[in-house]
Amino acid sequence: MSTLRLVKVQTPAIRLPVRWRGARRELRFGAHNFVALMDETGRVLREFHGIARGPSGAQLRIFGGIVPFAEEYIWGETFHGRTGFYDESFPQGELFAGPPEVVEPKLQAAAALQAAVNARNIRYPWPATLGSNSNAYFATLLAAMDLKDVRLPGQLWAPSAGRRLLADADLKSLVRA
Repeated sequence: MSTLRLVKVQTPAIRLPVRWRGARRELRFGAHNFVALMDETGRVLREFHGIARGPSGAQLRIFGGIVPFAEEYIWGETFHGRTGFYDESFPQGELFAGPPEVVEPKLQAAAALQAAVNARNIRYPWPATLGSNSNAYFATLLAAMDLKDVRLPGQLWAPSAGRRLLADADLKSLVRA
């Protein structure tokens, strides 16, 4: 029987190459948390992200997406397969594992949450360290999937971690729908 895993992954928001004591290293600061669905071999099947987008989910024109005081919104996205956000060297830890039929209701809850968030036009504030950012989407996604967050070795600071975009009553109605 196959096993699927839901994994918390942290992509560093800022990565700066530095020389430290004669060695090349990377200074990492801030995090974008997301969930990766992986098979038993570690292959990424899907990624679930909260992304800054323009009205109606339009891609923003600049690299990184954030334009101070412009019209950015938090937008839930599911990518089928591995994206540039995932890297094996980034902090990550298992949130849940089980056979496909046990994982499937969690994926359905993720899809319901994504549709609900995308329908609400929730502003992505500037600076992104406050309020409704990608980490608030991550916290709301975990609540919708009935998962608990895990502390990771080497975990980075994640602005708005633990903050939710929807109230518990709204989350419960999504799961029942």
